[in-house]
Amino acid sequence: MRINTKMEDCKMTYPLGKLQFHNLWLLFGVFVILLMMALPVNAQLMAPGASSSSITLTWTSPGDDGANGTASQYDVRYSTSLIDDGNWSSATQADGEPTPQTSGNTETFEVVDLDPNTTYYFAVKAADEVPNWSLLSNVASATTDEETEAPAAIANLQVNDYTSTTATLAWTAPGDDSASGTATEYELRYATSLITDANWSSATLVSDVPAPQTAGSAETFTIEGLDPSTQFYFAIKTADEVPNWSGLSNVPSATTNPEEIAPSDIDDLLALISTASTISISWTAPGDDSTSGTAAQYQLRYSTSVITEANWNAATIVSGVPTPQVAGSNETFTVEDLDLSTTYYFAIKTADEVPNWSGLSNVINASTTGDETPPTAITDLQTESGG
Repeated sequence: MRINTKMEDCKMTYPLGKLQFHNLWLLFGVFVILLMMALPVNAQLMAPGASSSSITLTWTSPGDDGANGTASQYDVRYSTSLIDDGNWSSATQADGEPTPQTSGNTETFEVVDLDPNTTYYFAVKAADEVPNWSLLSNVASATTDEETEAPAAIANLQVNDYTSTTATLAWTAPGDDSASGTATEYELRYATSLITDANWSSATLVSDVPAPQTAGSAETFTIEGLDPSTQFYFAIKTADEVPNWSGLSNVPSATTNPEEIAPSDIDDLLALISTASTISISWTAPGDDSTSGTAAQYQLRYSTSVITEANWNAATIVSGVPTPQVAGSNETFTVEDLDLSTTYYFAIKTADEVPNWSGLSNVINASTTGDETPPTAITDLQTESGG
């Protein structure tokens, strides 16, 4: 079967099946053209500029319908691997994309908070008000610069409080880049002389200093294990992730308090052996600070009456008592030049380096023995004859 189709100024004859197929292709072509005209055109994306933490992108704005009008929104994404349609949704969406301008204008957008010395890939899509989304743009790439800007030097380091063995410092956190962002680490040091750049490395390094907080945050830290009655100087530096180190902070100082904790009282003073003129005693060494460390000195006294705090100074002080050993050590000492057959009372106190003195120990008594040595046998006994 054949039909005739009359067109303007021409006459064409088609078999009916071929005419239907031809018309379907015409309709499909028109649909594709209309669809392409309705979608925003994907942009020519470029990455012309970079810093250590940002990359600037540019592209030409597409239209709302193809290359005409004004699109409604952009979706800019980035990744450290090449972006394609398959991984588009897993790429990171940038914050704050610009609103599209009229088609044909140059768009500029800075992607921030990137890692330094890292290669990033970027792609963009545009949508109209429906939204109908464009195809994926070309994929641009760029590498961020190496970080070169160090954190700002801390200028308000101060000593807020101190005891005989600690000092509490306070300061304001600087940034990763001068005064913005979050730095990576602190290095805190102290010395008994003024700290400068020249002697920084010889000052004592403090361990366990916490990681920096966001720029502008209040930081505090307590240094422990300091010597009493000593002037200390403190300084701090800050580093970013490279690391780029800040300059030296201001250098405050403070003098720790005198030692306040006395050695603990000895409570196990014990008499061991007595002779006619000596008595041996023993006890356990206390510490410098209560029951820890090593004390500085003992004071051992004896009397023929019970010793109390009230009459302590009147009791006889014993010379030659040894220097204390480490807390917990066993101590022994023999008191000499005592009288025969006499009961003596003994007590002891301990002091640290300040000196802070302990309280009175337990009070013990022991007696010297009597004279058990007889006279020497007479070996020159003689008789005399009468006259």
